[in-house]
Amino acid sequence: MVNAAYDPSLPDCDDLLERYETLTDWCDALSDAGADVHVVQRFAADAVRRRGSTDFTFVADGAPPTPPPTAGLRRLVDAVSASRPALVHVNGLGFPALVSALRVAVALSTPLAVQDHAGVRVPNGRGPLAAWRRARWRSGLSAADAISFSAVDQAQPWRDAGIIADQRVLALIESSTRMQPSPRDQAIARIGVSGRPLVLWVGRLVRNKDPLTVLAAFEEVVRRHPSAHLAMVFHDGTLERDVRDTIGASSLLRSSVTLVGSVSHDAMAHWYSAADVFLSGSHAEGSGYALIESMACGLVPVVTAIPSFQAIAGSCGLFWPPEDAAACASALSSLCDRDLASARSAVRGRFRGELSWKVIGDRTLTAYRSLVADRAQKAASR
Repeated sequence: MVNAAYDPSLPDCDDLLERYETLTDWCDALSDAGADVHVVQRFAADAVRRRGSTDFTFVADGAPPTPPPTAGLRRLVDAVSASRPALVHVNGLGFPALVSALRVAVALSTPLAVQDHAGVRVPNGRGPLAAWRRARWRSGLSAADAISFSAVDQAQPWRDAGIIADQRVLALIESSTRMQPSPRDQAIARIGVSGRPLVLWVGRLVRNKDPLTVLAAFEEVVRRHPSAHLAMVFHDGTLERDVRDTIGASSLLRSSVTLVGSVSHDAMAHWYSAADVFLSGSHAEGSGYALIESMACGLVPVVTAIPSFQAIAGSCGLFWPPEDAAACASALSSLCDRDLASARSAVRGRFRGELSWKVIGDRTLTAYRSLVADRAQKAASR
C-alpha cells in the first residue's frame, strides 16, 4: 500500500498511525482476510514500524507533504520495489506520475491498483494547458491494472474526460468503522437533545454538503411534524454565519434545530445512538464516513442520490436529488409518523452484511487476487 501524501502537522510517525485510523483498520482488515500487508508512507522523516500484522516504512524525500501530480517520488518508488510486492495499491488518483514510475520499477507480473478517495477533481477544462494535464493523467493512470471507486458510476466522469480507458473498474467501499452503538436511553440522556424523530447531520458547513438546502427542507418538515428535531454536528464552519442567519430568521428552525458544533470522535457514538435518522445534502462524496458510522449504529439514511451514498445505503436509504429541498422534506416526512425500530434493525443488518471491515477486507482481497492472476497470465504470454 503506497501513500504519497501526509499531514505535516503530525510530529512523528507514531502520531500518524494513531491519527490515520482508517489506514490502520484497512490494513488489519486485509491482514485478517489473509494478505501480507506492507505500507510505504511518505513522511517528514525515515522510520520503520510494525503495528499488528502490518509493516510500515516511512520515507522522507524533501518533496511537499502533498506532492504534485507530476512527481515521480523516486525514494518512495525504490522502497516499494525493494519489498517485492505481489500487488501494489496506491491511495488516491492524484499521483499519476507515481503510478507510471511504479509500473517501471516493479515486476512485470505485479498488478497496480489505484483507489479513489475523492481527493482530486477530474482535470477538465479547455485549452492547451487543460489538454496537457489530461494527457499526463491519462498516461500515468494507464499504467494501472484497476481503479477502484465506492461505486462504478463514479468512474464515468474520468471516462468522459478520456483519462480512464481499458483499466478494470472495481466497486469497493473504501472504509468501514469499528464504532458500536451505546444503549439508546443512556445516549439520549448523555447528549441532552431529543426529538420525534431526532435527525442527525454530521459534516462540514460547506457548499458541497449543502446545509442551507437541508435547513429549507427541515423547516417544511417541522411545519408538518412539530416534534421533529435536527442536531447539526460540524467542525468546519465556512457557512456557519449563513446557517445561523437562516435559523435565526425562522421561528420554526429556532425551536427545532440545535447547532452542536465539534464533537470528539469518541463521543460520536452517543449522538449516533440517540438519533433516529441520518441526513446529508452532499453533492459529491468519495464514500461517506459519517454515513457508514451512522449505519453501524442503526440510523435510517435520508441522503442525496449520489453514487457512493446509493452504494452504501442500498435498500435501507431514502434518496433525494441534491439541492431539491422539497424532495428532502418529503423523504423526511415519510419517516416522521413511523415506528423506526424495524428500519433501524434493517440498517444494522445491512452494515454487518455489506459494510463491516470483515466484508470489505474479504471483498478487496478477492478482487486483488483476481488482478494478480490476470497480470501473471498476461506476463506469461509476453
